[in-house]
Amino acid sequence: MDPCIFCRIIARESEAYIIYENDYVCCFLDKFPINHGHVLVVPKKHCPEFTEVDQESLLEVIIVAQKVASALEKLLHTDGITIMQNNGIFKDVEHYHMHVVPRFKDDGFAWVEPEIKVNSDVLIKLKVSLLQALI
Repeated sequence: MDPCIFCRIIARESEAYIIYENDYVCCFLDKFPINHGHVLVVPKKHCPEFTEVDQESLLEVIIVAQKVASALEKLLHTDGITIMQNNGIFKDVEHYHMHVVPRFKDDGFAWVEPEIKVNSDVLIKLKVSLLQALI
């Protein structure tokens, strides 16, 4: 099986605009950005799913995402930063990564919240189930 695009970027076999790198992560500009300055923070160790990433790499991803966010805020004078990642059928690359997206007033990027409030009984049932699952 061919290495994924992110593994090829980390190995310098594919072009990327790398902005930061250490022993655990590689950060580069997204070639299809949501907004100007959109950065991907990618663990060097290949892992397709968030739930399977080793804790050392995961910790470094969030620490570096914070560092990148601070730099973007200062450099681009953002109105905020959105940090996100996708899993399962919603991910665009089979290698876990985090998006650090500079935000600007009226940039058109939106988190759409449902208009229907969830019933308290449903929330209580889910809470109990999650408490058990987290043991």
